[in-house]
Amino acid sequence: MYNSFLVDENKIVKRGVRQLNILVTGGAGYVGSQLIRDLGEHPELAGSRIIIFDNMQDERYQSLMNLPPSGIYDFVYGDVQNLDDLVDAVQGCDVVIHLAALTNAVVSFERIPETERTNFQGTKNVVEAVKRSSTVRRVIYASTCSVYGETTGIVNEESECHPESPYGVYKLMGEQEVLALPSQTNGRISGTALRLATVFGLSPGLRVHTVVNKFAIYGALGMPITVHGTGEQKRPFIHVKDASSAFIFALLNPATENGVFNVVGENASVNQVLSYVRPRFPRLKVERKEGRHLNQISYEVDGSKFRALGWKPTISVEDGVEEFAKLCSGINSGIYAMVK
Repeated sequence: MYNSFLVDENKIVKRGVRQLNILVTGGAGYVGSQLIRDLGEHPELAGSRIIIFDNMQDERYQSLMNLPPSGIYDFVYGDVQNLDDLVDAVQGCDVVIHLAALTNAVVSFERIPETERTNFQGTKNVVEAVKRSSTVRRVIYASTCSVYGETTGIVNEESECHPESPYGVYKLMGEQEVLALPSQTNGRISGTALRLATVFGLSPGLRVHTVVNKFAIYGALGMPITVHGTGEQKRPFIHVKDASSAFIFALLNPATENGVFNVVGENASVNQVLSYVRPRFPRLKVERKEGRHLNQISYEVDGSKFRALGWKPTISVEDGVEEFAKLCSGINSGIYAMVK
């Protein structure tokens, strides 16, 4: 049997190991593919079982390959839109880290019903499934800084939320479902929401539609990058490995229970990102347009509340661009000719 959070905390600390059954929804995704590896290698979680729950809609099968031998893994093919799938999957679990979502804010306008079903109804299903479980004690939810919308100053967890996309709206609604768990279960299950900044960097389940990754890949291929407005608009960023470490930090720290936390590496402007991309990708092409684009709206987010508990980011935006420069170093003029 795996120990749950009902085990005496002093004994856990004395032993130095927490053996848990941890369900990760969306475990084959961009953040999930990094998190399942980091969970499997973390010394304080040695002997824990990581259950990867995913519908493989994006066919990221590479996310499940070459998992660290120190980890104990199970895979459950399932969909958060199906309550029965989740009820079965959470049996015997201690913790659910809920990542599964449709994550493209711009595309969510074209897929509103699907975004609602996955990001909101799917989260409601997770909440319902854990309430039916006799073992789950924590749910840690991947929310987003997109819940704030465009801002004129730096916002924190106490600021009002004005999401501007269906993605942000349904993420915020899902967050509220998770945070209601303590009151709905007489404190038996705690809920934590981590509002992630825009994620960038390399992971086994890489996605490219976010600002830093897209700019770097387009720069490598000599494809044009479009910058809307002045380029001075800022937004928060977090490397995928730092996002992963944030979930593990929250899992191992009771002070994060029943709270909302911004998870931010740094705030940077579009022009700053370009200044990192340009020296590494000489074929970079930038087209500037007037107007506003959702992926380049300006908002700055304060992440000091989470950092005050002891979590720290380790990888900068500039470091993330350098990762792509090394990865794409073999791209030659022949490929460039094809995409020009």
